[in-house]
Amino acid sequence: MQIKLLARKIGHNIYEKPIGALLMLAFAIVIIILSRLYFSVSADDGQWGQFKNEHDCQLRMSKTGTQRSSWSCNDGKIYYRWRQQR
Repeated sequence: MQIKLLARKIGHNIYEKPIGALLMLAFAIVIIILSRLYFSVSADDGQWGQFKNEHDCQLRMSKTGTQRSSWSCNDGKIYYRWRQQR
């Protein structure tokens, strides 16, 4: 019975404030997308250490020499790995 009452309240709330419901739905979708991106990057981080060692990647500095901007590897490519630049 509690579930039916809750569903009725939610339905009434969506009917009364459709813009608020759409904003909440959009917010939930954004949170789901961002969390999926975060966890897919975390899975890739474990492979980066091995790749960095195998390809002799060296940390590059920015033009001003104050920030670590990217990784230069012996395969001729430059990799931007913001999480490993600490």
